[in-house]
Amino acid sequence: MPKSTDWFWRRESTSNRIEVDEPFYSIADRWNEPWDKLEFKRWALRLRRALLPREVNLGLVFISSDWIDFAEDIVDVLRSSLGIPTLAGCVSNGVISNQFEFERTGGIALGLFCLPGGRIVDLGFSAKESQKGITCDEPGFWRRQFDPGSEGINGWIVFAEPLHLSVEDLIKSWERDFPNAPIYGGLAHFDSEARTSAVIWNDSVIADGGVAVGFGGGVKLLGVTAQGCTPIGDAWTVTKANGNVLERIGNRPAATILEETFQGIGEEMHRRSRGHVFVGLAVDEYLEEFKRGDFLARNLLAADPSKGSLAVGAFPRVGQSVQFQIRDGKGASEELEELIAVFRQELEGKRIYGACLSSCSGRGMGLFGVENRDAASIYPLITPQAQVGFFGNGEFGPVGGRNFVHGYTSSVAVFVDV
Repeated sequence: MPKSTDWFWRRESTSNRIEVDEPFYSIADRWNEPWDKLEFKRWALRLRRALLPREVNLGLVFISSDWIDFAEDIVDVLRSSLGIPTLAGCVSNGVISNQFEFERTGGIALGLFCLPGGRIVDLGFSAKESQKGITCDEPGFWRRQFDPGSEGINGWIVFAEPLHLSVEDLIKSWERDFPNAPIYGGLAHFDSEARTSAVIWNDSVIADGGVAVGFGGGVKLLGVTAQGCTPIGDAWTVTKANGNVLERIGNRPAATILEETFQGIGEEMHRRSRGHVFVGLAVDEYLEEFKRGDFLARNLLAADPSKGSLAVGAFPRVGQSVQFQIRDGKGASEELEELIAVFRQELEGKRIYGACLSSCSGRGMGLFGVENRDAASIYPLITPQAQVGFFGNGEFGPVGGRNFVHGYTSSVAVFVDV
């Protein structure tokens, strides 16, 4: 594993400035030296100079948890010395820089982005303020926090700490106020013993809240939400449900359908499915044919053979289509490649400015058995632009045109021209 990305150092060794006609709009790298504020400042300034004469509109910074004590110093350097107008990020379980994932060694990952013609709005909020937005009787609470600047915002990157926020309700309230705008990003890592976490917003390190960055003008977000699942068996219709309990599917006991699905998947798939079975809930049950990416994957929590019911980590609706899923490294790789093939076509003809990758701590080496699987797969789509990201405790991303909170997922937002 290189100490820093070859791309950055190759550019740095050639020149401290980028010629105007070169198509670089972003740069990212990782710092992992013993903490020294002056040395960090020198490193950050060198990174900034490598992007000259481009203007920096946005900085994204991710700090592995063992660096949290230096978060305020890191923010001070990036805002005062680099003059980054909008800075956002969070504490992480590992960091991502370009095609490299630093799960175990961590450090500080910094991405600097020039977004020509783009408009950026940003907001930091506490858990108390978030609750106001969630419980607001009338829609428009979040819009009013930006007024009049929220008009024309077409996508969001949100980072939130998971200890004090009702995150799923937060995403629902945000989508209520900004319909049809994708939300990417994810949940910061938290220390389960110390009960600490943090997000970064401009000059602030927020221990009990989140930060949202909105994009409009000449820039929008395109992305991929890879849940790592492979559908098995057939798609069925939910005919009876009570809260988070699936009672009947296709007018038969849900547990019976699950048992029959296992009987029909073959020995290899049966072996792969051990301990990795999920329930896929169709976001749009009116599709004529379902494929990967059409289902929201949720945990299968328990089975009650006496009642034939299944408890799941969601609230299925009567009439909703459901299909069982398995999640493992092979299936996740296959899904990632399929989604990237489609996404490559979506990016054709677009000017790309860079990307932000949010990956679950349950992916990486633990899922794939190899390093850099997500980052190295996505990076060729955006190079020579930069990719920066983190490993966290949950991801945000759209499925079927709606925004959700995910687990075991990789969510990438790519900045492109409109």
